[in-house]
Amino acid sequence: MSPPLSHALRPLFKVSPWLARAIANDNLRRLLWLGILIVPFVLAQMLAFWLNLQGTRPEFSAWRMEIIRTHALAGLSLVSLGLLARAAMRGKLAAPLWYCELLSNAGGAILLAFGLTLSCYHQQVTSSITPFLMGSVAAALIVLLRPVCALALYGIALVAFEVAMDSAQADPQLRLSNQVGGLTACGIGLMLSLILWFSQLRNLRQRRRLQRQREELEAKNRQLEYLAGHDPLTGLFNRRHFDQVVTQELARCTRQPAPLSLLMIDLDHFKFINDRYGHPLGDEVIRHAANQLRKHTRSSDSVARVGGEEFLLLLPDTDEQQARSIAEKLRTLLESTPLPMKDGLLYLTASFGIASLGRGVTSTYERLYSTADQAMYRAKASGRNRVEVLDAAPCGTLE
Repeated sequence: MSPPLSHALRPLFKVSPWLARAIANDNLRRLLWLGILIVPFVLAQMLAFWLNLQGTRPEFSAWRMEIIRTHALAGLSLVSLGLLARAAMRGKLAAPLWYCELLSNAGGAILLAFGLTLSCYHQQVTSSITPFLMGSVAAALIVLLRPVCALALYGIALVAFEVAMDSAQADPQLRLSNQVGGLTACGIGLMLSLILWFSQLRNLRQRRRLQRQREELEAKNRQLEYLAGHDPLTGLFNRRHFDQVVTQELARCTRQPAPLSLLMIDLDHFKFINDRYGHPLGDEVIRHAANQLRKHTRSSDSVARVGGEEFLLLLPDTDEQQARSIAEKLRTLLESTPLPMKDGLLYLTASFGIASLGRGVTSTYERLYSTADQAMYRAKASGRNRVEVLDAAPCGTLE
């Protein structure tokens, strides 16, 4: 089903603000370049007429002087318009939309008036209206005009041209031919202006649609990248990403000797909680513990969930004594921060296993992980809710 006529004609009268602003900014750039490029064009035209000014009949000399003055006036007008466009572009605040569109309409009007004036003066020596045709086409090509403004400008230009031909061309046949030619020139310019306007609207909409699709794709890629490295339940690092972080830290410790500690944390009696209260509450317990670990660790530390109720905590630049102190604080925090329930409070405890590397001591991630795991199971076997430390088996030392 075709869209209603009012919807189809809407771009003739109104466009969305972002489209209007984009076209206005484009017109400012066009006017700036027009003001720059018009200078050599006008100077070349003026020089050509000036060099042939001497030795001609007085009526031809007067005609050439009028042509020179017209070129000079048009050149100054377009250069001034270019300077105004540059000022509007370089302002700290965006120039008002109405002002930008006023400059655009002025540019089209100057080009049409330039062509009309030259055609009128040319009637003294020739019946050609080529300048008016060129001005009509130039106004359409250089400035993107709203359809309503284009209709108004070309309508006024046509009426002015028809009236001017009545006095500029004395021969009735040539005058009629020129007036019909002026109608054709305005028709060509108007059609070209409308085609370029709607083409620009389509291009801008397509560009914005592509930009939105690209932004959505980038957002999805960032989300996928985040999900690939984070646990969906807690938002902590997952095992894969945590392994990469530990590998990088071990490589850094090899280059720049520094202590390193790995904590393995296992929530006590988690299976009992799941069996008695259900898995939804079990998920709340996991999130509660993860939030406590995230909030009370340093920005340089890395926390990961690696199993159902198991967490890993990497402590760069932390020796065994410091790691034990941090683990005790976290253990006490979990023990003293119960999880609110409908029927009361649920108190949690956790067992901590620590594996540490001293400054200048190297080891593999597998040995470090295995040692922390053994220390954690020792804490479990020793009654839970405690911290145990084992020395990681070194691969060597850095001299």
